[in-house]
Amino acid sequence: MNISRLHSRALGALYLLPFLAYGIGTALVSSVLKAPESLFLVAGQRTLFVGGALLLVLDALFVVGIGVLFFPILRERSPGIALTYVCTRVMEALMLVVGVVFLLCILPLPGQLTPEPGTLANLVARGNFWAYQLAMTLLGVGSVPFCLSLYRARLFPAWLPLLGAVGYGLLALGCVLEIFGLPWGIFFSGPGGVFELVFGVWLIAKGFRKVTPSAAA
Repeated sequence: MNISRLHSRALGALYLLPFLAYGIGTALVSSVLKAPESLFLVAGQRTLFVGGALLLVLDALFVVGIGVLFFPILRERSPGIALTYVCTRVMEALMLVVGVVFLLCILPLPGQLTPEPGTLANLVARGNFWAYQLAMTLLGVGSVPFCLSLYRARLFPAWLPLLGAVGYGLLALGCVLEIFGLPWGIFFSGPGGVFELVFGVWLIAKGFRKVTPSAAA
């Protein structure tokens, strides 16, 4: 399959843009979650808060785009993995959107607060946390075979997909630890994040290797 430079650059952009969308979106909404008393200010900051939530939804759309654009590339080599990877990205995106729905539940809270104003906000924040951890667990588990498929296909230097396989495996492990109450996820997420940054830049700058059928066998 001849993979065009436009295709590879679009994929590279989709790997990099989520860092901006999720980072900025999280920054816009996180101030509401830091202190219970800030809930009373949500009405005056509704535009920024909703804007941040929309950026988080945009991040989920980027995630689906990665799976869709990789599908025809993987289908010729590993049809099962191609389908699994698309499903992984779709499920990841759905869980991220569920997390955004939890965040949006904060909007009506200021007018309905009890003497314990932080209780409902904390529940909403925990819902977002669980949704995110589940999304990243799905991403990690589903992306390990994806990276190994790229390694076998020799579309990139061997070290790059191997870094991805290790990084995503550690990401999944860290998220499982977080789910069980062990706050170590941040220590396991680094390699996966580095892979996605390097992979995105590589796709934009160099694209895919041209591999002959005999070499790919």
